[in-house]
Amino acid sequence: MEKCPEKGTSLNGAEATFNVLEEMSTGYNQCNPHPFDEENAEFKYVKGNVLPPETGSKNLIIPCHEFKSFQLAAKRDAFEQEIKFAKEVIKFAAACMNCRSNGTIHFGIEDGSEYAHGEIVGMPVQNKELFVNARDVYIKRCFLRKYHAHAERSIRPPRFVEVIGDGIGEQRFVIEVDIVPSLSVVKGTFYTVQLPDLGKSEKGALRYFHHSIYKREGASSIRIPSGTIQHIPEYIRDRDFEREKAERDEELSKDDVYRKLSELFTSIKQHMDNEVNYILVTDSCREEDVENLSFLLRMRFFCVLDFDPSGKIHGLYNSDCKASSFSLDECFTESNSLADCVMKDSFQRTSWIFCNGQSHSDWQKPSDANTWMEARGKHLVDMISQLCTAIPEPFEVLFLWLSAANQLVAQAFHEFYARMHAKNHIKCIVQNREYYNSWTSLLDNTCNRDTLNNLSIVGTKLSYLDNMIQTIQSSQQLQHDDTEYEDLLPCIEVLRSDEYSCLEVNVDDEDWKKEIRAKEMHFYKGGKVNWMNFWLAENRLCSNIIKRDAYQQVHNHLNQVLGRASSKKPVITLTISHQPGSGGSTVARYILWDFRKRLKCAIVNTSSNVTSVCAKAKQLQNNERTDKGLPVLLLVEDCDEEYIDDLKINLGQAFATCSSKPSFILLHCKRAILSETFANASDTVHVNYKLSDKEKMLFNSKLKELKVQYDEDSILTFVLMSKEFQQNYLQQSVKKLLTSINQTSDVLNLIGSLALLNHYVEDSYITESQWEKIIKRHAHCEHSQPRSLESTLRKAAGCLLSCLYEPEAELQYIRIIHRKVAEEILNQLTVPQSQIVMKLIEWNVFFKYQSSKHVEKFIRQLFVQRKDNTDKVKLSFPPLIAHICEKEDKIKAEEVLEKACECFAQDAFVAQQFARFLCCEKKFIKAETWVKKAHSLQPSNSYIFHTEGQIYWRWCKSFNPVAQQNEQQTSAQRFRKPLGLALKAIDAFQSSQEMAKAESDWNNAGYFSEVEVGCYVVQLLPWLDTFKSKNGCHMNLIKYLLTDWIPEEVDTVWHMFHQKLKGLHNNICKAMESVYERMAYFYPDKHTEEKHFDLLRKSEEQFLFFFCFFEDSRDQLLKQENMEHLTPILKRHEIFHLGGGRLTKCFSLAPGTLMKIIQLCTNKCDETELRNYILSQIALAIHPYKYTPSEDKISEEELCDLSHTLCALSALGQCPVPYFIQVLLYWPEAEADDDSGEERDTCLIDALNVLDDMYNAKIKDVRAKRKSTRPHFFLGAGSGFQRFVHNTYLGGGNPWEVNPNKLQRIEGWTEGNQLFVQGHCQESKIRIHPGPKCLIPPGSTSASFYLGFTLRGCVAYDIQFE
Repeated sequence: MEKCPEKGTSLNGAEATFNVLEEMSTGYNQCNPHPFDEENAEFKYVKGNVLPPETGSKNLIIPCHEFKSFQLAAKRDAFEQEIKFAKEVIKFAAACMNCRSNGTIHFGIEDGSEYAHGEIVGMPVQNKELFVNARDVYIKRCFLRKYHAHAERSIRPPRFVEVIGDGIGEQRFVIEVDIVPSLSVVKGTFYTVQLPDLGKSEKGALRYFHHSIYKREGASSIRIPSGTIQHIPEYIRDRDFEREKAERDEELSKDDVYRKLSELFTSIKQHMDNEVNYILVTDSCREEDVENLSFLLRMRFFCVLDFDPSGKIHGLYNSDCKASSFSLDECFTESNSLADCVMKDSFQRTSWIFCNGQSHSDWQKPSDANTWMEARGKHLVDMISQLCTAIPEPFEVLFLWLSAANQLVAQAFHEFYARMHAKNHIKCIVQNREYYNSWTSLLDNTCNRDTLNNLSIVGTKLSYLDNMIQTIQSSQQLQHDDTEYEDLLPCIEVLRSDEYSCLEVNVDDEDWKKEIRAKEMHFYKGGKVNWMNFWLAENRLCSNIIKRDAYQQVHNHLNQVLGRASSKKPVITLTISHQPGSGGSTVARYILWDFRKRLKCAIVNTSSNVTSVCAKAKQLQNNERTDKGLPVLLLVEDCDEEYIDDLKINLGQAFATCSSKPSFILLHCKRAILSETFANASDTVHVNYKLSDKEKMLFNSKLKELKVQYDEDSILTFVLMSKEFQQNYLQQSVKKLLTSINQTSDVLNLIGSLALLNHYVEDSYITESQWEKIIKRHAHCEHSQPRSLESTLRKAAGCLLSCLYEPEAELQYIRIIHRKVAEEILNQLTVPQSQIVMKLIEWNVFFKYQSSKHVEKFIRQLFVQRKDNTDKVKLSFPPLIAHICEKEDKIKAEEVLEKACECFAQDAFVAQQFARFLCCEKKFIKAETWVKKAHSLQPSNSYIFHTEGQIYWRWCKSFNPVAQQNEQQTSAQRFRKPLGLALKAIDAFQSSQEMAKAESDWNNAGYFSEVEVGCYVVQLLPWLDTFKSKNGCHMNLIKYLLTDWIPEEVDTVWHMFHQKLKGLHNNICKAMESVYERMAYFYPDKHTEEKHFDLLRKSEEQFLFFFCFFEDSRDQLLKQENMEHLTPILKRHEIFHLGGGRLTKCFSLAPGTLMKIIQLCTNKCDETELRNYILSQIALAIHPYKYTPSEDKISEEELCDLSHTLCALSALGQCPVPYFIQVLLYWPEAEADDDSGEERDTCLIDALNVLDDMYNAKIKDVRAKRKSTRPHFFLGAGSGFQRFVHNTYLGGGNPWEVNPNKLQRIEGWTEGNQLFVQGHCQESKIRIHPGPKCLIPPGSTSASFYLGFTLRGCVAYDIQFE
């Protein structure tokens, strides 16, 4: 961050190096620009400083820069500012995207005249939204529609960097826009743009220059002459190649980084208690960096040498609440030896030594490099020398370099490097490559670059490193056998066949006895079983682990799979569905342990993406192919169904042609929702709290055995499981333990808070340090032994709490021993849950430290997570809030939510939930305030816009203008308030639709809600006398909504509404089309969309009612009103009212209705009428029931001709239906025996290609691609149109299973992972898409399948290969 230093203060080392201010010959201070593609609210520019000169592209990753003064434009009105800003941004962005170069355009930086080039001046910004909206709006106006998404992803939103300095006057900013044309977005594409012409534009009438192509040349963005456009494709290929190389060079792949991290950080442990001591050396560290350094909390630091003079305020120090702080001078005695307090303390807790003082206090001021070397340099040399002698090996030194090189830290590196015998015990992490270059230069005399490279991880984001290192820390330290599997981490953790076989245990050794007892105790107190538990039990070093009945079921199932001669499927899935805490995970891991010598077994890390997991699984299987071709057994725990499906498909695709099948067995262990616990399925085994007679005997026998060694209360979870969690026993046990606790102590409050957290949030916990701080005993507690905490917990809270401890983790986690125990604690506490949660969020210890981040997220979930843990159904409000409303009162719930908003002041979604609650309580003004607060924090979130719309919509419905009687108001005046609210709701829902286009989770609620509110407004208007029905129709209403006519009664009163009301009809129709098109593409989601579709159909019926004529007087009335031009629109509504116009409805209509629609569609030049005409003709032709032919029926040849006309009429649109019609018309029935076959094949293939292109253009995100396309027809056994069987006549379930006799299985073949069938000609081939979860093997083979017709094209179901 660049700041103007105050008098009497000195810049710290980080500031001095990060913002290098060197005096130029011109007298100007040069400074660095804002970090590229980052947000740093603390960063500021100093007025008068100078940025480095504008540059061209260096290596495509280092951004080019362009400066714009904008001083004159800033004085113009908002309209001209917006155009000028947008023009420069779009031009620069298009040039960067075409050149594949990162870039930043700066506004408020002088580019010449009386100022120095690059001088920071800034500009006044009255309305930031003006520039934010300009970027959004002009992307759509200037780029071609098909490239809107590319531009959205490449052009970052404007960044406003404040300018400070003497005499600044009004607040000024530099506006910066970063361009990041990632190859995954722009590959193979060049971009033409039409720039706005400011000189010819007026408000409401924008003018544009012709479409042009721009590129970067030197420091400028230039237009490519039209005469050289033919060379563009070759130019783009070259730039793509350069960008790909630059991106590859910029950052190592995650696998490569992980491999190097493993080499640097992993050492094989010879004994479970061995730990490595670390010394950390760090310089400056920003607060946002601290958030991505959680791995440090899990490392055992003997001491930290911190050279950041601001470290105590915003550095790493705050993340370690146990550390003892010292200045460098305090570390030495008069004899120049390390002080006893430092050495003694370091063996108990981390000694945090500030080597260059602290700028915030008078304790010891920081010094510049020269002064420091003279005054403190010798202390550093002596300290490092004595540390290297005093610390027991093994110990390692970790350098964390988060800023440019400085002499002080370099001196520390030099001393460690000179004194440590094992140089490879030094490790360096450097996020920024430019900083790394400065370090290599400074350390050149100490350590050559190649050596430093081997010791360093460079150029990888801290967030990536944090996740990877934590994975290494948490992973099992595997014992050596003949195969090395470390390179499969972090995606897959292999269970070796000889796991722990190298471990030598002395059963007479007291330390080992304690270790074994602790492992067993941890498991029976409710901790997750680990391989050591199985190994100890197998070697009779502890008691046996119970095998539940489910174990034998899974075991038998696996033996059946392995006993089969072959399987058709390369991947088989077996599911273990379990109630939490019933032992499902133990069953799954027991299976892996017992099969480890027969199969290669491994656990999938579900935090890794499917692609990476599949690559590692393939590597593992290929290594084992020589082992009799047996499958690999993979355990996948607690992931969603989509992850399992993707994993199964990807693995199946890779091994579809293997001779030995299956290649993989996926053991899916998942927590069961309440309705699944006893459901039957052939490939699912259930584990719940109910014990069989055999299990009861085993549990009772084990309980007797354990009681000899342990107190019953200390193994309460096992006791409860042995008693099937009987409610009476559970109540008595919890009551007994609660009674033993001091009822006025902080311990009871903390237990209540933790019970609340554990009950409502899965896998939640608090940390050891948080526990200690709350019960005010952290100053007296010993930290070196984890079991001291166990004893403390037991003394304070009986046996209600368990401590989760991993040898690799420095922090320990505390939770209630079982979720059902947590629930019972809440039931028995006299304190209401509203009071418990208020106390929870008042404890600062849960939010203050870096180690609190996970706990803070758990607490946040109490207020935003709306799924009930018992059945996973989405609720109206979070379960905690629903409970408070039901068991206490809604006022308490409101107080809790308001307190949560204060606690999570920067969290938009907590504010959104509060706004939703207030809306339901009809406190609309307050709800509006909080939803605007949410907007300010998340201005582009579709769900928050939808919440805003719901507030206005419910507010609108709270008025009843029809029932209101007010002599002082006219009828129109009474309607003004609800109308205004309804229109504001529609605006919000439309904004929700726009925001959803950039999101990936298909939030289409805005469309449904817009239709609902719009239809309500249309129904509301006829309550005014002006718009009432006359002569069987609402002529005045139609006239008002569809023409320029405004009745006198509402002219003045509604003057602010007329424009929106006259657009209402068109907006409702567009929203309906969007919903119905999506409905035609996909099946509606049962949990979220089906009820919305039902409401939509009702709203549509009510809407159409007002636009239909029920006394056959339409044409006459329209003529009387001079409104004949509305005939096509009103005719269209009549068709919709009959049930036509929708692909999802028209094929289920009765023949008589279809005939009415055909008679209405007389204009073959109108796209909508022609489409309905053709669809109705086809629907009649395929109808399974006979009807009387009429003169309206036409031949198939005529339909083909009309389909070409329809495609021509819709060429400018995006409707897939015309091409779907052509697929039906041109689908081959038999091989053609004339020249027409080739022409028909061409028509068919062209239509299928258009459908596929439309699908891919609309369906871009991964989540959408997982949704199954909706087949409207299946190919049946009939002839002509009768061979197309509509899905409404096939019943529920899979049609090929329910009605196989109605369908035809057709023959095809595969080529290179693609599926084909023959067209009309013998040599032709038609591509078929595989259905959901269907796998196409590589190579060529024959196949048979059932054929479905969807808006994506033709889809194959139930594929069988020869």
